[in-house]
This record gives sequence, structure tokens and C-alpha cells, in this order.
Amino acid sequence: MEKVLMVGTGDVGAHLLEFMARQDYPYEVIVGDIDEEKARLLCNNASIGAAHHGKNPNFRPVKIDLLDVEGTAELIEKEQPSAIINLTVMHTWHLIRQLPEDIYSKISSAALGAWLPCQLTLAMKLGQALKESGVNAHYINTSLSCLTNPVLGKIGLAPTIGIGNIDLIAPAVRTYIAQQANIQRSSVETLQVCHHQHWVFPREAGYLPDAPYLMKIMIDKKDVTSDWDTDKVMYESVKLYPAGLPFTSVSASSTLKNLNALLFDENLLTHSPGPNGLQGGYPVKLSAKGAEVFLPSEWTLEQAIKVNEEAGKLDAIEEIKDDGTVVFADYTYRMMKEALGFDCKSFIPEDSEKLAREQMTLFKELIQKHS
Repeated sequence: MEKVLMVGTGDVGAHLLEFMARQDYPYEVIVGDIDEEKARLLCNNASIGAAHHGKNPNFRPVKIDLLDVEGTAELIEKEQPSAIINLTVMHTWHLIRQLPEDIYSKISSAALGAWLPCQLTLAMKLGQALKESGVNAHYINTSLSCLTNPVLGKIGLAPTIGIGNIDLIAPAVRTYIAQQANIQRSSVETLQVCHHQHWVFPREAGYLPDAPYLMKIMIDKKDVTSDWDTDKVMYESVKLYPAGLPFTSVSASSTLKNLNALLFDENLLTHSPGPNGLQGGYPVKLSAKGAEVFLPSEWTLEQAIKVNEEAGKLDAIEEIKDDGTVVFADYTYRMMKEALGFDCKSFIPEDSEKLAREQMTLFKELIQKHS
């Protein structure tokens, strides 16, 4: 039986457990969290619910502290999982919504990549533990994988694939096209290259417009891209989602789809971010070999990479250098310094934990100030 190690039982992790519990794919799931009791109770909840469907999932909760790289590596070496999923983050994006609207809007306009130290740290620690363990496992990173995966790739820790981001947009585009054309969604196919920025621009305050992307729309195998205003399609498709956190169930679905495609060699054509450490999202084929970018003949890989790097500049990140150094965009640096007091124009991955703690402390002080 295949063995999966998932770490983190937040919004996406809790949904993922429920979905895993009700499927037919057979594998054991080691459910790790810094709070083992929380992991145990969520495993119980998913297992009890699965009983209504005649399913008997194999869940095993354990305590994992990702800041203890050596201890995590020992666990990975002992368990020998076929796949590892990071579902952790030090500071989640929606906490800034606790702030007064004007302060929220200013910090939101810095873009989510402004919090990259918080998004990167635990994903990097898990990648280090996996490398140290010597275990050959697929690594799925759910933490802002459009931007964390390329940093990890620069330092030799590239995850196999990410989740969400483009994989929230692509099925929404197919749904929007089907609704507008009054046809079955199964008739609609798309190929897209786009970035996390395209997901947040219609949903959050202050994001900048005109991020580049690539899109090809096919109905019944016929290319109909020219029949559609693709800018409108991109925007309105994301607006199909309710505001707030309900989309996290779709992120969990994306995670499970990618996991099963890798574990069971499905050679699945889908969309996902961060394949093998690339920035942004791409059409990919997922199989037991890993992730392979799949582009139509009219697009080149160099073109697709450039599109996503340019879009990333509107998601806070001016550049990710070859050594993994992250350079924030000027507007991001200015906004984070003015609104939060965070004075950092660039950082190296080794400093991400220290900077993440600084961001979290400054945020806590800001919350207390406005409470």
C-alpha cells in the first residue's frame, strides 16, 4: 500500500482529509501537525463521516514540528512515504482582513508575495528534511507555490508540483465558458499559462492590473479563442467564486487530484503551479515520473516562463535570483515599510524564518493598535 505524509491540518488540510476519506484510492495517510490532538480529531471526523459511504480510510495522526529538520528527516526516513504534502504556513493571507479597511487595503496592495518569508519557511524546512532523509518521494507544496516553488528550486529543493492558483482559475474558466455558451462543461477545454496574481487581482484590494497570461480555448476540440474576450473571461471566471475562504475546498480538490495522478501514474493533463521549481502556473502532465510542462506548439517554454515572471512582478516579487535571493518590487517594499514597519528590500532563503517572525510580530502589534 502506498504511504502519504501530509503535514498541516488548516483549512485546506481539513478539507483534504474529508475528501481522502471518501475516495477509493488505497493508501495510508500519516497526518502530521504541530498540534497532534487537532490532527487526531480531524482524522476522527473524516473517518466517521466516511462510514456513511462505506469507506474505511487509513489515517494515522502524528506530531511534527517542521522547524526540527532533523526530527522530520528521521520520521520521513522511518516511514518511507511515496508522497509528501506541505499544507503549512506561518502566517496565512486572510489574517490581514482583521484590520480596519483602509489598513487592510494598503497592506493588500503590497500583494501576497510581500509575505513570502512566512509562506516559504516551513515549505523549505520540509524540503530540507526530505533531502536529508534520502527518501525519493514526490513533494507537493501548497503554500503559495507560484512563488515559493521557484525559490526552493534555486536552492536544490524544488517540489514536484504545487496546487491551486492556476488550478483554481482553469476549471473556473471552463465553467464560465460553458455557462455563457449554454453548453456542457465537458465540451470545453483550455490551455493556460498564468500566475497567482490573476487569482487575487479580482478578489483582493489594491492588486495591479494587466498581468500577462496565455490562454487557448477549445470547444469540441475546435480553437475558439478569438471568439472570446479573454481578459473578461479571466476576470469573470474568478468572480464565480464566493468571497472569503470557501475556495479552500477547491484547493484541497486540486491537491488530491495531483496526488493521485503522481501516485497512480495517471499521465493526467491538468494545470498546476510551480512544476519542478518554475514560477507561476502551466499546463502539465502528471505521472509517476513527476510533472512535465505541456504547451501547445504555438507557445514556447521560454515564452511561458517570461509571462509568469512578468506577472510575478505584480505579485510583489521583482526577481528571484539564481542563488534564491528574493527581491521585492519597489511598491511592495514601500507599502510594507509604511503600513507594517517591515523594512526589507531583499532576502536570502536562509533568513526567511527570522524575517517571518519579524513580520508576524509587526502584524500582531498592528492588530493590537487597532483593536
